[in-house]
Amino acid sequence: MTSFGFGIVGTGMIAGEVADAIQQAGNARLAAVSSRALNRAQEFVAARAGARAVEGLEPLLARDDVDAVYVAIPTALKEAVALAAIAAGKHVLVDKPFMDAASVARMAKAASAAGLLFMDATHFVHHPRRAAVQSVADERIGKRLGLHCVFYGPLDDRSDIRFDPALEPTGALGDLGWYCMRAIVEYLRPEGAVSECDLVLRRDGTTGAVTEAIGTLGFASGETMTFGSGFQCGTRLEDFRLLGEKGALAMDDFVMNWTNSIGSQAAHVPTGYTIRTRSMTPEDFVFVETPSQTPQQVLMIENFVDLAASGEAEARASFANASIQTQSLLDAVWAAAA
Repeated sequence: MTSFGFGIVGTGMIAGEVADAIQQAGNARLAAVSSRALNRAQEFVAARAGARAVEGLEPLLARDDVDAVYVAIPTALKEAVALAAIAAGKHVLVDKPFMDAASVARMAKAASAAGLLFMDATHFVHHPRRAAVQSVADERIGKRLGLHCVFYGPLDDRSDIRFDPALEPTGALGDLGWYCMRAIVEYLRPEGAVSECDLVLRRDGTTGAVTEAIGTLGFASGETMTFGSGFQCGTRLEDFRLLGEKGALAMDDFVMNWTNSIGSQAAHVPTGYTIRTRSMTPEDFVFVETPSQTPQQVLMIENFVDLAASGEAEARASFANASIQTQSLLDAVWAAAA
């Protein structure tokens, strides 16, 4: 279905990566890109054949060749743009994070009522590793007890919107901590609500933006979680440990796999997960490969198009519920900082 056209609102770095993924997908094409400044949209599409540059949102939404809109703008502005796109009859793929879970619910409800798809743009959940881990965790490590994960990525450019609390109020917690919260939803899967939450924040001395968040979560069903996310560590870290009664399941690239993701193109490094039990030493660790020739961001686009076309209500609701659950966890953590 190569006729399925995407419009993009925003011209930042991640918008460029997703635009490239759209052009690599087998069932989608990039139709148009919108910016408040036409010259930025023109620069964005210059190397992307077939895409048109438009100024502002309304001309994008009026295009008949735009079936879906990818919203890649600051968090404070996302809901209004997504709702406008839905009202115009467009499916929406919205970059994370969001202002709060109520905002996510409003977008998801509006899309569902219009017979359209709402999905957040979390790439790793579309890689086959996600489903593989979900299917084997109970067998390989037993009852899930806890999760430890961190996501750090160096960022010191204070002109970046992530250093603007008015546009990105939760800073590094929302930008990177989102993935730790999504890991709870996808892998820990606690049966109870959050019962305890502690959080330590580090803020930039100049802008006041959150540059690091370290915290713990306890759930009424007994599971625990510790996490860290931030911009100030001098290297990328994506460490993940899912703890069970019989052992642990680990990844060191749980967000952006080393093999062929936005963050890395190390084709010689396999994607998978490691199982450790009892007193294993490194030579006895069991690595299970979960390969994919298609990058996870491209799989996201292809899955989005397939789901938009199929109209499968249960699958659509599953993605929407995962978004709401993830943001709800972020909300609980953010409230602990108040």
